[in-house]
Amino acid sequence: MTQATTAVEGVSLRLGGFSLRDIDLTVAPGQILVILGPNGAGKSVTLETIAGFHRPKAGRIVIGGRDVTDLPPERRRVGLLFQNFGLFPHLTVAANIVLGLRAGRKPAMRPHDPALAPLLARFHIDHLADRLPEDLSPGEKQRTALARALAMQPDLFMFDEPFSALDAQSRETLREELRAFLRETRIPAIFVTHDQADAAMLADRLAIMNHGAIVQEGPAADLFKAPANVFVADFVGIDNRLPGRVIGRAGDRWRIDVGGRLLLARDDRFAGETDANVFVCIRGEDVVLRGAGITECGNAATNRLTMRVVGVSGLGAFRKVALDGDFSLVAYLTRRDTEKLGLAPGNDTIVEIDPEAIHLLTDSGGNTIQWSRPDASTRA
Repeated sequence: MTQATTAVEGVSLRLGGFSLRDIDLTVAPGQILVILGPNGAGKSVTLETIAGFHRPKAGRIVIGGRDVTDLPPERRRVGLLFQNFGLFPHLTVAANIVLGLRAGRKPAMRPHDPALAPLLARFHIDHLADRLPEDLSPGEKQRTALARALAMQPDLFMFDEPFSALDAQSRETLREELRAFLRETRIPAIFVTHDQADAAMLADRLAIMNHGAIVQEGPAADLFKAPANVFVADFVGIDNRLPGRVIGRAGDRWRIDVGGRLLLARDDRFAGETDANVFVCIRGEDVVLRGAGITECGNAATNRLTMRVVGVSGLGAFRKVALDGDFSLVAYLTRRDTEKLGLAPGNDTIVEIDPEAIHLLTDSGGNTIQWSRPDASTRA
């Protein structure tokens, strides 16, 4: 397997009324690129084009250091896994994997060939060799599909919404297994999803896609922290997007009027000016809550205000706390911290927000920046 960068360079195509426009993506060895976007954005078409099922009108595709733009799918050395992992239902686990070995141009092999044993053992499915896919758990199906794909000696793995039909617990387990496998093999991977949790768990690099184009692409940590516009902010899970106005600077911090309250923001990426209308983006996990009786905070420069709890909803081990003051806010805490702080509807709490946790953006996606207070009953 060649350890080289995979690159999609200026790829465009038209399929009926749909178009991909100037797609640029790179994935280095050992990296996982997650393409995130709504249904119909072009995510699956992008994968299919990389795999060779569609011929681009412009641009080129490089996999494992080879220009494969004009090669048929079977010569691209790509392992492609679909929803439910694409196992052949009439074939046993061993027979499914043998197909991968044949695609990898291994010598002819039968399902009970002893040479298959190391691959079965590597994925801990040797005891399942004679079972059909319908008799496997989701984890066993994933390991079988990965064994089959690895047998092909791919230069690139691609995953098209493989977890979309699974329950939340199975998704979480399979994400962890998949990430560990990809880290071990260092084969670059492209993972398509519309699920933010998939992106948060798996992505080294993240590409947000809409209407056949890449809206923003880069290191996942950067996109989760600093989305380019409101559309991206929505897809990377920033609950708090508050309309505000820049009223000046205080040293290295911007002074922002939000709902009549002053917030200080330190955002070196922001190149705005005084009187600019902005969206103040704050991740829910960066909103720190303290007991209403606490009068001291660890950092004098931290934004500090009193707000009222209007709703607490359960998210497994975590709680979503809806707050209201001169503007509305959402915070995420553990169940234990929520109970310890006595956070219940009607109670007051101290809210602290580090200026460096605030990202400012002037939206370029056609959204009007205006203040409207949502009904409290809908915020919990």
